[in-house]
Amino acid sequence: PWVGLSRTRAWREWHLLATLQQRDLPVPQPVAARVIREGLFYTADIITCRLPDCRPLADMLSEAPLPALVWQAIGACVRRFHDEQVYHADLNAANILLDQPDHVYLVDFDRARFRNPGRWRAANLSRLRRSLNKFAGMCTRFYFSDEDWEALLAGYSRKRPQ
Repeated sequence: PWVGLSRTRAWREWHLLATLQQRDLPVPQPVAARVIREGLFYTADIITCRLPDCRPLADMLSEAPLPALVWQAIGACVRRFHDEQVYHADLNAANILLDQPDHVYLVDFDRARFRNPGRWRAANLSRLRRSLNKFAGMCTRFYFSDEDWEALLAGYSRKRPQ
């Protein structure tokens, strides 16, 4: 239902992405948002710049294992967002994109928001792990191991694994 332009998902996502871009976080650049009110309801769209040569983490893991350095880069990327108090409500293996071995982007911020520090960070990481385990259960081949998760956590904590 219509509750005002500033409360629509497309409007909020566009403004959040613009803020994250200003903070130099790896997100697609927002180009435009459109909201069309139709009585009590609305339809909405958002346009972002294409991230060339990027592939979802989930797709890459269905083809080959990734080196520990890539997992560390993923962890470091998630940590950058958490350090900026960004809660990504749909942090999963399909919303993490890679274009170079260690260049990581996050996408799909329609339900994301800024949050005060708290336990949500650990819950957000747990959500990502559940996503990886879910893909592993659905795919015939999916290259994800406990060692990969440890490398991600090492990147998140900015420590190198032993």
